[in-house]
Amino acid sequence: MAENNENRIRRRKVSSTTSNNRNTVKNSNNSVKKKNTNIKNTRTNKNTKTDSIQEARRKREQNEQFELEREIYYRKKKIKRKKRLKIAVRLTSLLLVLAVIGGIVFSGFALYAVQGAPKVTKELIRENYISSEVVSDDQIPDDLKHAIVAMEDRRFYKHGGVDIKALVRSALNNLVTSSTQGGSTIDMQVSKNLLTSEDKTYKRKVLDMYNAIQMNKVMTKDEILCTYLNNIYLGKSAYGVAKGAKVYFNKDVSELNLAQCAMLAGITNNPYRFREHDQAKARQILVLDDMLEEGYITEDQYQEAVDDPTLFASEID
Repeated sequence: MAENNENRIRRRKVSSTTSNNRNTVKNSNNSVKKKNTNIKNTRTNKNTKTDSIQEARRKREQNEQFELEREIYYRKKKIKRKKRLKIAVRLTSLLLVLAVIGGIVFSGFALYAVQGAPKVTKELIRENYISSEVVSDDQIPDDLKHAIVAMEDRRFYKHGGVDIKALVRSALNNLVTSSTQGGSTIDMQVSKNLLTSEDKTYKRKVLDMYNAIQMNKVMTKDEILCTYLNNIYLGKSAYGVAKGAKVYFNKDVSELNLAQCAMLAGITNNPYRFREHDQAKARQILVLDDMLEEGYITEDQYQEAVDDPTLFASEID
């Protein structure tokens, strides 16, 4: 019995020792694992710090490169701007010099052109009338006056005989395109029709400009427009709107409606071409377009005039 108890005690001691040894080994393994994990974490942290430092360095280098490129870009831009400014200043100076020289030359030529020109008066203009059928201003329909102004000289009531804007525009157009555009005002055309000639010379052009300016000093705009309408050539040997109204529509000019006024005004542009009704009708629509754009007529009036066949008297007969 006593022997059995001793064996039990021995087994317990052995079992306890074995268990302790196992725990010791286990703890030792855990310690090793922890050390390995710590080493790995330390290495990872070192690698992360190294990557962060390298990334920060790359960003700093990129920023420095960007700043350098931006500085170079703006420096080049500044140099180009200075060059352009220098060129612009030189061109402006050259243009001013040319303008001064041109002004002096033009002034001298203008003095030469107007030398000996008669003084412009109402009497002088009246003496040179071409038309044999003259009507007063109040006999000419407003639609006909508006049609002529809208088509030929939109700034008629604003300029003093010479429209500088129109002259510059026509000069530029003639320089850059193959088409020819005139800058004559109604006032200048009165001068050409009654006081100078049809000669296509700079002297005649300058003289017309001079006469137009003088004309505005002794006549009202309505008087100038009335003079123009009384002497304008309309083809078929008809001078003046009174004669033209009878030739084309067999009416007194005061009886013309909007459609007829627009067609008669359109014929003045090229009487030989627009003596044919089809051509005259097409031109009439362009005149009506101008009148509508300038606010002389309404949309309803425009459409009614376009729809009007506006036959010539010869076609009615």
